[in-house]
Amino acid sequence: MHKKPAVSVIVPSFKRVDQTIKTIQKIYNSRGWQELFEGEIIVTDSTQDNSLKDPLMDIFKERDDFSYYNPGIKGISINKNTGAKKAKNPILIFCDSDMEVEEDTILKTIETLKKDKRISALMCNVIWRGGKDDGKYDRPKEEDRFIEESGTTFVEYIYSRYMATYKEVFEDVGYYDEKVFNMRGEGSDLSTRYWRAGYPMAYNKDINVYHMAEAPDSIALRIPNPEWGVAKDIFLLAYKFGNFEEEGNYFPQNLKKIFEKHGEKSSFKLVQGIAKFFDFVIESKKEIDKQKEEMKCEYDFKFQEIFSDEEKVLDCIKNAEKKLSETHHNTFNN
Repeated sequence: MHKKPAVSVIVPSFKRVDQTIKTIQKIYNSRGWQELFEGEIIVTDSTQDNSLKDPLMDIFKERDDFSYYNPGIKGISINKNTGAKKAKNPILIFCDSDMEVEEDTILKTIETLKKDKRISALMCNVIWRGGKDDGKYDRPKEEDRFIEESGTTFVEYIYSRYMATYKEVFEDVGYYDEKVFNMRGEGSDLSTRYWRAGYPMAYNKDINVYHMAEAPDSIALRIPNPEWGVAKDIFLLAYKFGNFEEEGNYFPQNLKKIFEKHGEKSSFKLVQGIAKFFDFVIESKKEIDKQKEEMKCEYDFKFQEIFSDEEKVLDCIKNAEKKLSETHHNTFNN
């Protein structure tokens, strides 16, 4: 007897009351919710007062498929990990509180995972809605690389916003990094660790979500000099995954592309960013060294160099069918 698939949708939140409510309502309006699949929504809120909690509880407290948690500590990774640990269902979907799903987004996500047991995590089109980039793709971007294999598109990185995965796999890889990449860079870090552990990540061009440009309190859109944080993250990711041990091809190209908009000041902006976070970089080294010793590593992929070795990637994808067979069976066939 086949059971219905079951998903836990985790909505990491910070303030933005009206948009968070709309994001949740869009999820509840998904086609097939509690009919074709079982679902729950878990809001994890790092707001330091009850300005978001109170309206959420007023609207959704009577629903037995809604829960709210405040970890008590700020951080994107902490929010997401808290939701994952509270989740009851085998499929996790992380959906930021400034995202809006289409009616079929979640159902298509489940169907994609069910169709191909080699997929450990899935992303889709993230499209800007509102603002100067209305209608343009937030993800994937030009620099994102793909490999087509037996009808499935595998992707090098999934950058938060919207991601589906198996709870069992997420736990096995060790969750998002709360120590070093708690406020940003968490998607790049997790994606690299997924591939290194032998868990391929995929992209479905037929699934859409929308990134609401006018949603308030977005860290990525509101902070000054975001390139400083980018420089810090790139430096720490490159150290964590051994990029400085050998010269790669794609990583230097991407680094140049990211900072070339600053023209003659590009090198200075890069160094300035590391300098601005120098104390954090120093503090992070001990933690990263510990993580490197404990990290699952079936494939020695480097940061932003995963798809530079197509032979190794294809081997990872081939072996993933067996690796994920039991997880897939338990999720869809019991």
